[in-house]
Amino acid sequence: MLLSAGLAVALGVSLLTGTIAQAAPGMCDRDPRNPVAQMCATTSAHMYGSFTAFIFPVVSHSTSSAGNAYNATRVFTDDVDMSTSYETGLEVGWGSPTGATTYRAYWVDYTGGYNYHPIGDFVNTPDSRQHNFMSLPHCDGCRSRDIFYDFNFAGTTKDGVNVASHHVVTGWELSSDSYNDIAFARTTNRVQWLNGNLTWERFSPAEVKTRAPNGDCSIGSDPAYCWRFDTSVTQDGAGSVAAWEVTKSPVQTARTGSVQPVPQHTRGTVDQNRLQECIANDASQCMDTVPGLRDCVRQRLVCNESAAIESATRMRTAALTAQDARTAAVDFLVARKALAGTAETVSVQETEATLTVTIKGAVSEFTGDHRSFQRADLEFDRASHQLLSVRMS
Repeated sequence: MLLSAGLAVALGVSLLTGTIAQAAPGMCDRDPRNPVAQMCATTSAHMYGSFTAFIFPVVSHSTSSAGNAYNATRVFTDDVDMSTSYETGLEVGWGSPTGATTYRAYWVDYTGGYNYHPIGDFVNTPDSRQHNFMSLPHCDGCRSRDIFYDFNFAGTTKDGVNVASHHVVTGWELSSDSYNDIAFARTTNRVQWLNGNLTWERFSPAEVKTRAPNGDCSIGSDPAYCWRFDTSVTQDGAGSVAAWEVTKSPVQTARTGSVQPVPQHTRGTVDQNRLQECIANDASQCMDTVPGLRDCVRQRLVCNESAAIESATRMRTAALTAQDARTAAVDFLVARKALAGTAETVSVQETEATLTVTIKGAVSEFTGDHRSFQRADLEFDRASHQLLSVRMS
């Protein structure tokens, strides 16, 4: 037991434990479509939430080509085609929007389309601190989940297909013009799941599979399709899966010779010093050991003041114009390889606080399995110019 059943008090819900004879094959049983290093977990018991913790790594690349990497945990809320899910993670981008490496936490709701939500503003350097993503039932019997980043509420998913899940996948996916030059030191994803008794559990070795294809690094191959991951699954003293570890080194081919902006919530009464100590040691224990945290999470307040999800801090001298929003929307999709060809039409809908750019034409999601859509709606804040959400349908 990693977290006591006192979590039920924090959630204000009660769940029933459920099992099935055998869950459908997981993501690692399928051929990867992209450069990925992933650990997939499949349980016969129902999973009602997820908890992932890792330190944001320093990511580098040796050319000026644009590209992105996503360290993500995805929970599937249907059991057959695995098309409905939600995802939390870190997006690392090159070249956009500042011409340098950028880091930003995010979450995605795959229910009824593709809905990408940045968490806060982007930063240019990782802070070397332990960060965590948590999903909890929105209410008793709900098919939606509340998403938390560093114990602060970030948003709520739409209703999923099922009230619970049997599949989780965590790890890295790359999206770049040249995969071989991307590099980062070892990252450690620690993943737990919430059972029907509202207790966090770790997966057993029998419940996980991994995949990390190496691409094509043979003589004469295209460097854009050469990559290699070093991976490992580590266990704790009880034999449960403690972490999925991934390292990505630069390699060379062989050669001859949104929805709505996150609302601001009142800050809760939490022992902030104890919270930071707990996060640095074992964030999965914080709900039980940090005074005031359970009640703060239950009320969806700002619980971790040092990581409060605020509006963009960049100051703007003028409100975002419709033309600037058009340019920013197209640039955002192009940088993530999500705009397939030329947009057929681009229009802007304006409100007092936001601008929403609608792009009709072939687009594809830039995380996950890159499914195709015919429309993208990108919502921007007028005052800060910050991207609030991306929806593809």
